[in-house]
Amino acid sequence: MKSFLTPLIIFNLIAALSYGQSKPVQVIFENTRVGTATGLTATPVYVLQKQAKNADFNYSKLNAIDENTKGAINTKNLMPVFEPISGTFNYYQFLATFKGKAYKGGEATTIKDFHDILIIKTDQNNKIIDAYQYTLEWAEPPLQYDLFKSSAKNILLADNLNIKQLKFKRTYNWNEKDIILKENGIIKLK
Repeated sequence: MKSFLTPLIIFNLIAALSYGQSKPVQVIFENTRVGTATGLTATPVYVLQKQAKNADFNYSKLNAIDENTKGAINTKNLMPVFEPISGTFNYYQFLATFKGKAYKGGEATTIKDFHDILIIKTDQNNKIIDAYQYTLEWAEPPLQYDLFKSSAKNILLADNLNIKQLKFKRTYNWNEKDIILKENGIIKLK
């Protein structure tokens, strides 16, 4: 009797443990091409970089971006904040490369390439559940100031969707007149 119960108990324990765990993130698309910057006055294009299933946002990192960057503030150290974790949603990561004006504390303005990252989480019908947008070259603390979260409801993710429709608002602000993301941008799924 003892030898019969032991395998049954082990089987039930394994089944109970695996039932409560999420499936691992499954990356189904990854783009390794470097995008060409759009012109200074052109509308930025958000090009699909990564698509994954069984995913979610890492809210603990997004909500504390300043505490979750290791070392120097640069694209390499910021990217892990926007990577997917295990969950039950579809995950999309987009990157817009564009020309912009860089200000250097009183020095002459220069034109350089900037990169806006956009992450979107959808349900199985591609209805947007949540989205965040951030400029990777933002270097002024708090970094949280440049992180925007979508406030839109009932929007489907579609090719050529303008990010204005996502109604992005700052996650942190000190000026009530500067809450809304003012930029345009077009999402490209292909």
